[in-house]
Amino acid sequence: MAKFNAKNLAIAVFLGALLVGVIGMVNAQQALPKGGDGFETAVKIEPGNYVTDHDISRKVPEYFKLTVGAGQILAVKVTNLPTGVDIISHTVLYNEDRVMLLPGYDNPLDNIYGVGLIGIYKWLPNSGQDSYVYYMSVGGGGVNFTAEGTKYDISIEDRFDVGSQTDASDTFENPVSITPGEYTAYLSGKEGTDTKDFYKTAVKKGETLTVKVTPPSEARMKVTVYDGDRKKLKDEYAPNPGAIVTNSVSIAKSGDVFIAVICDEYCSENVVKYTLSVTIRPPVEGEAPIGEEEEEVTPEVILPSGEVPSGEAPEIVLPEGAKEVAKAVGKGIATAILFWIAGPIVLLIVIGVVVYFLLKKRKK
Repeated sequence: MAKFNAKNLAIAVFLGALLVGVIGMVNAQQALPKGGDGFETAVKIEPGNYVTDHDISRKVPEYFKLTVGAGQILAVKVTNLPTGVDIISHTVLYNEDRVMLLPGYDNPLDNIYGVGLIGIYKWLPNSGQDSYVYYMSVGGGGVNFTAEGTKYDISIEDRFDVGSQTDASDTFENPVSITPGEYTAYLSGKEGTDTKDFYKTAVKKGETLTVKVTPPSEARMKVTVYDGDRKKLKDEYAPNPGAIVTNSVSIAKSGDVFIAVICDEYCSENVVKYTLSVTIRPPVEGEAPIGEEEEEVTPEVILPSGEVPSGEAPEIVLPEGAKEVAKAVGKGIATAILFWIAGPIVLLIVIGVVVYFLLKKRKK
């Protein structure tokens, strides 16, 4: 009967674990397949960790394509070889219309030059479609070939808004309905087309709706509230990057209101994760809702006879008929002034006419 040998068992376990680890590494980092020679022949790939098993020409890129859903973020991480000379990689992403998502000077994967350097490209689409096809070209356009051994880590992750399992609409037509509470959501900033999130909530006349958005430190966000007819009630902008934005409005009409949270390319260079807080306060007596103005009432002050309020001139009371006399006097003065101005002119004209006829008679 064979004796139990603990040492041999330990060696076997170690070798088994090592083999599993090696297999896992191989499976985790698979070879990037040879791509197509254009958009029409682009090879479909899934998210995963890839490594190029051949040099890809700087003149003839290889094309791949991926499918990304609304509310999902595509991330492509490229890592150059850790050693070598003139190490470079060149990668471009395109939309379904085969237009570059970002031009060369904004593309973080454009000509990554140097050993061990890393570039990361993220893209968050809006909810205009249920899913999108994106193209990726590797090689081509650079000053050198993209070397064998370049790593491509490609991921597609959910960035759903307010727990809705999708991206909040960027239009009035299909907003996400929410109730008072605190939520987490995402916008693309410069890294995508998801620059607006529209929400809808029910309110009653006289209530006060308060929307608070807390962004990351680099984002400068905007919050707009619209009434049920899509008329803008109030805008609030962050005065500086990272500022919390609070928009509070009193409700003039019961029904739904729309909330728009905005972060475009001028708001942030990166995808932003923000916290949305919505509260509704019951009506407060005497508070005028936005859209309804309180009628200004001037209080009547009753003073004792003969007294005049401070800062006001006393009213002059004229005897009966004095106003008519004053009007007549005014008209007489106006007539006198008119004759005083026009009289000499008329007199000169008359004299001129007389002199003219006298001279004419004399000549005869």
